[in-house]
Amino acid sequence: MSIFWLILFMGVIGAVIGGVTNALAIRMLFRPHNALYIGSWRIPFTPGLIPKRKSELARQIGKIVDEHLLTPESIEKKLKEPELRGEIEAVLQSEAKKWIRSNMTIADILQKVHFPNAVTQMEERLNGWIDQKYAVIKDFYIDQTVKESLPAEWLDKAEEKIPDISAYILTKGTDYFSSEEGRYRIKRMTDDFLAGWGKFGSMIQTVVGNTSLADKIRPEIIKFLTSPGTKDLLDTMLKNEWDKVIEWKWTDVLEQLSDEKAIQKAKKFIGGQLDLETVLNEPVSAYAAPFEQKIKDTLIPELTDKGITKMAKRIPSMMGKLKIADIVRQQIEAFSTERLEMIVLAITHRELKMITLLGALLGGLIGILQAVIMMAFPV
Repeated sequence: MSIFWLILFMGVIGAVIGGVTNALAIRMLFRPHNALYIGSWRIPFTPGLIPKRKSELARQIGKIVDEHLLTPESIEKKLKEPELRGEIEAVLQSEAKKWIRSNMTIADILQKVHFPNAVTQMEERLNGWIDQKYAVIKDFYIDQTVKESLPAEWLDKAEEKIPDISAYILTKGTDYFSSEEGRYRIKRMTDDFLAGWGKFGSMIQTVVGNTSLADKIRPEIIKFLTSPGTKDLLDTMLKNEWDKVIEWKWTDVLEQLSDEKAIQKAKKFIGGQLDLETVLNEPVSAYAAPFEQKIKDTLIPELTDKGITKMAKRIPSMMGKLKIADIVRQQIEAFSTERLEMIVLAITHRELKMITLLGALLGGLIGILQAVIMMAFPV
């Protein structure tokens, strides 16, 4: 009976020692959180292992995450997964749908992004752009002739139009002098001419007779305007003038014109054509709704693919700039030891408990083995 109690006693003592030793070892991983001193002498094994090696632990974890866990290859692989691509595309389509059917105007959107008075500012920028472009073009062409600065095909087409222009002038002249207005104009000019000659003019009127001199002159004018020779003469005159014009330098051209007025008219014309106020005060849906299906079926899938491809290419450089290892290290170092202990214990609670129980079991077995040895080989 004494043998049984001896073995039991030794087993219990061994189990207690084993369990307490393992529990103490686990606790010493974190405790004490800070170094303990007796006077100036630091008590050994203080602070605990993890608080003491916290910086090194943070550095190693950061290195592991950077080199083995959160790598460019793993992120690129994740980005190219069909499920993630589908989720990104669905989100983009949902957001696009909201914008496409939105009643917000472009001016409202610009207002939200801190761009007030959009119409005024855009008109000012447009006018500034026109001024700038005009100054650049003027400086470049000012010393060139019209012939040198304009494309040859433009000049050829303009020259080809000379016969048409002369025909148009003669036709309009013929129509005018054939009209009542033209007849009245010739009569008034004739009367004024004869009145200026006094008695001699009256004598001419007497010689002509009852028929008005204007009625005799008008058919001759029309005959002159419809004569082929007149057409050739006008063609030649216009061609000669055109040859002179294309040899002008732009300095000479601008002397004949007010470039300031021309610029103002250009600004007014362009502004009227663009009608920025109307454009900006239209709802987004007015412009986007007709293209909704194309945006959803074509544009967004293409944007998703191109976006993922470009993002995947930039991941290595982005990862290098982010310095994941440093971020992880800083975050772990910022944890309080108490919080770090809570996290580890919450994750490994069951395993640590099993380690304690295993220590008690091994200690108990060792105690029993010692009792057996002592009985087999008594001193």
